[in-house]
Amino acid sequence: MFLQKGKSFGFILIFILILLGLIIIPFFVDLFYQTFLTELFVWILFAISFDLIFGYTGLLSFGQALFFGLGGYTVTILIRKFGLNTELSLLFSIIIPILFAWFVGYFSVKLTGIHFVIITIIFAIIGNIIGDTWTSFTGGADGLTFSPPPYRLGLFQIDLMDIKGNYYFVLTIVAISFLFLRRMIQSPLGKVFISIRENEERARLIGYNVQRYKLIAFIIAGGLSGLAGGLYSLTLKYASAGYLHWSVSGHAVVYTIVGGMGTLIGPALGAGIVMSLEHYLINFLQTTDLVVGIVLVAMVLMAPKGLVGFIQSRFKKGETSA
Repeated sequence: MFLQKGKSFGFILIFILILLGLIIIPFFVDLFYQTFLTELFVWILFAISFDLIFGYTGLLSFGQALFFGLGGYTVTILIRKFGLNTELSLLFSIIIPILFAWFVGYFSVKLTGIHFVIITIIFAIIGNIIGDTWTSFTGGADGLTFSPPPYRLGLFQIDLMDIKGNYYFVLTIVAISFLFLRRMIQSPLGKVFISIRENEERARLIGYNVQRYKLIAFIIAGGLSGLAGGLYSLTLKYASAGYLHWSVSGHAVVYTIVGGMGTLIGPALGAGIVMSLEHYLINFLQTTDLVVGIVLVAMVLMAPKGLVGFIQSRFKKGETSA
């Protein structure tokens, strides 16, 4: 009990220190790096939402791009064509992907292994084709641009056209989402997710409706993926059919494998490492795909459980030798 409280206090302290560091960073870096970090926050949210289904329930989904793209289009279209405010648009960027995730998940979670992977890719491909061909509504490959109205919070308002204002807005939402997911993983619901990942048959024998819990995880992950897509569109002031392509899901897969699945902090670290390497090495290697490939191969060979798993194993070895 005391050990658990100590871990919780340690996490809270580290989380606050990191958050404070991220709050003051914009005062020391230029607008380019503020935009880079804002995009990083979005991909972190996308990665940890994917980790919920992959790392905690063992479902490898390449269909998260569908929900990411839906979230982006929801915000863009509601603001551009219907004049909705930012708050409601972001709320719908969660609700609409949740509805689609329920539909997709209803059919997908009945399958396992490669069949589950394939059906999620198929749904993402369908979404991408519709986005590409329904140009009058989605703008197709050219996409849609928009100017988000200020976000109003009581007597205050945040100008989302301002890079620094958008930075703090995205940081706040991603931080809250991270805490929400962490709390959920520690709840009885999260324990059921983990039991399904560890031994699905045993969880079923205990009496859990495995398909139902998989669907719940899939729906929650879909909603948060949609929120990430909505924040991405707010950051770039743009959405296109490319957001819906199944390969976008590959970002979350790579970040999670590099950082460590089933940890939440792992995908966040993975996103930071991979995106930073892409940024700093692109001038030398001329292609980000090569960077990602090298990092992924290296991590799979050297640290199969990701960076967090590697660090944890080192600590355990140190404690054993001591």
